[in-house]
Amino acid sequence: MDLKGKTIILTGAARIGQEVAKSLQAKGATLVLTYRQSREKVAPFGFALKADLSTQEGIFKVVETTVKEFGNVYGLVHMASVYEKLSWEELDAGAWDRGMNVDAKSSFLLGKAVADQMLRYNEGLIKGKIIFFADWSALVRPYPGYLVYNAAKAAVVGLTKSFAKALAPHILVNAVAPGPILQPADLNEEENQEVLAGTLLKRWGTPEDIAKGVCYLLDADFVTGQILTIDGGRTIA
Repeated sequence: MDLKGKTIILTGAARIGQEVAKSLQAKGATLVLTYRQSREKVAPFGFALKADLSTQEGIFKVVETTVKEFGNVYGLVHMASVYEKLSWEELDAGAWDRGMNVDAKSSFLLGKAVADQMLRYNEGLIKGKIIFFADWSALVRPYPGYLVYNAAKAAVVGLTKSFAKALAPHILVNAVAPGPILQPADLNEEENQEVLAGTLLKRWGTPEDIAKGVCYLLDADFVTGQILTIDGGRTIA
């Protein structure tokens, strides 16, 4: 899909998503970027829209505002996520709702709302593309201490495949599953070496690696229902 002049909704662009935003902007896409608190991080890349993606009202607001301001939507890149470490004792209904609402529920509701617009208004055989964000851990080895996050990302994997089947052949739906991208500032050297030892390429990935994957999936016209794992070989190490 030629991105020049195409409107794309991008969520979760405060960190790695900034590089994704730069890449899409460089290709001429018109970006609508959602944020909850850090407007200054997303405003340079397009139309910044404050939204609570854990609620149906917040999601409908994003889609309705995008259509009103820019017309047809051709792409959704949904990166927003909650990454909350919790002990067994801290696991409760509130923790479950926080994680599942932002990761799984929002993927379902936002994907459905955007797809409805694409099917109704866009022309051509391929009417749009949707990219969700999973995690390599949900595919092979859940992170200890992140039970709700792991479950939510596993749900995203299932949603990706289900959406792809339901929306074929008109909307292509895929997901990116990042591995070790951007070494956390609070990671000590022992933990860093453990990550490197469990990654075939023996290094951390970069936001640019994720941006390239997103651009590939938006460009490819014969790929749907796939989980693009960008992890330096961590899933098979």
